[in-house]
Amino acid sequence: MNKKNSKTIYLNGKDLSIEDVINIAENDYKVDFPEKIKEDIVKTRKRLDKQLIEHPEIKIYGTNLGCGDLKDKVITSESFKSYQIKYIKSHNCGTGNPLGIEVSRAIMVIRLNSFAIGLSAVRLETCQMMIDMLNAGLTPWVLEEGSVGASGDLIPLAMMGAVFIGLKEAKAYYNGELLSAPEALKRAGLKPITLGAKEAMALTNGTNFMSAIGVFAVRDAELLLSNASITSALSLEAIRGEKNAFSELINNNRPHKGQIFIAQQMRNLIKNSKRTTDESQIVRYPNQIKETAKERVQDRYSFRAIPQVHGSIYEAIEKLRDVLTIEINSATDNPLFFIDKNGYLQAKSGANFHGQPLATVIDYVKLSLTSLGLITDKRVFSLLDRYLNNGLPADLAYNHDKGDTGLMLTQYASAARASESRVLSTPASIMSVSTSANQEDFVSMGSIGVLHLRKIIYNTQIIVSVELLCALRGLQMTFDQLPEDLRELGNGTSKIYKLLNEKLSPVKEDQYMRSDMEVAINIIKSGELVDAVSDLL
Repeated sequence: MNKKNSKTIYLNGKDLSIEDVINIAENDYKVDFPEKIKEDIVKTRKRLDKQLIEHPEIKIYGTNLGCGDLKDKVITSESFKSYQIKYIKSHNCGTGNPLGIEVSRAIMVIRLNSFAIGLSAVRLETCQMMIDMLNAGLTPWVLEEGSVGASGDLIPLAMMGAVFIGLKEAKAYYNGELLSAPEALKRAGLKPITLGAKEAMALTNGTNFMSAIGVFAVRDAELLLSNASITSALSLEAIRGEKNAFSELINNNRPHKGQIFIAQQMRNLIKNSKRTTDESQIVRYPNQIKETAKERVQDRYSFRAIPQVHGSIYEAIEKLRDVLTIEINSATDNPLFFIDKNGYLQAKSGANFHGQPLATVIDYVKLSLTSLGLITDKRVFSLLDRYLNNGLPADLAYNHDKGDTGLMLTQYASAARASESRVLSTPASIMSVSTSANQEDFVSMGSIGVLHLRKIIYNTQIIVSVELLCALRGLQMTFDQLPEDLRELGNGTSKIYKLLNEKLSPVKEDQYMRSDMEVAINIIKSGELVDAVSDLL
């Protein structure tokens, strides 16, 4: 990426990164085009405008012809400007909740980067409007429902376009306030633009809604999986689990990239742990219900198969990152323009706006993160069950005789989220419904899938937060009950245990559980645990 300085990102259509998008969307980085790209955009647009006047017989979809099922209806030059307004108005059919400001900003960044490739024949003035809005902090109000993820994310992108042209019905955020589009533009010192031929379609033909939500989903999913490595290592310490399942001998001889990666994380986190040695496993707590404690040959799958299960999730998220990186550096418009052998600007119509490449991998990640939630919930269940937790107090309750319930109900909260994720993980990419009089007869529904992905990430954050609470409570309640030479935690888990004790102190009786859950959820979302042991991950 051509960057003049660390706070300005120059879009060239080639090497925009997920982190660049987030920095512009969330961290107030500025955005611009290199001068060469600006020059090329101007040249291409001049050629199109000239050709539309001098050679109206050359018919171009969405330019001097209509859109969708109206692809054979001629648009006269006298109607070019009015058609753009009608197009934007008729496409503003959004429903549901508004997108976060950062997502709407990411949509504009990705659309601009597509224009930077130089195949859309948009005017520089239109691009400059988007640049100026981003740099001024003026953000379109966009609703999350309406796209079918195929003909471009038409409806949400049209809501963005309605702000550009200053429609009184459109809304935008400026300085934290939601205003009418004309008022927001006025306060930002900007004027509405008048779109030229083809530009309304250029603004809406793209997978930018899916991609923008996907960008933040990748960021959040990567952080979530790292947190899950940490909480699962804490759980292993809590039950005094066995370590052989994470050995190089086992995992390097089934060399899936994700499995090897997660196994190494687990080894790093629990290295030098005395609590997970064979000696610790057979030590009996003073108040342990079981008559005897036996060395375990192997733990349950939810502990033993962490490298295999979490590893497959790592690979799914990595695949989404790869696909998104391609997508945000692609020309997703229709038609795309080129110069023919006679020097005329011609257009090729295709389907680069179709969301299937994204929709399929989004469903892949949905399924994977649902599995992460399910296996984490199984570990939570084990930590609470007196017959499965290797001597931890039943339900991690401090005093059963005084009616303490412990953390029993936290697993209900976890199970509810795991169950909802099962429903949401149903693949959206096979739910096509025909649109536009069957001209668009197979759509990706990736727009629905990515909204479900976002909710599944939220659900899994809750489940991992519950595991954090239960593992921590298990360690706090039994730490002093082991012989001193068997209490030491691993290199990573000891750091995490110390950090968490400062935020969630040991208890002597039942507490108002929601308060502890809020603390745990904020810890997981903040990434502070990952930062604390980043050298081990």
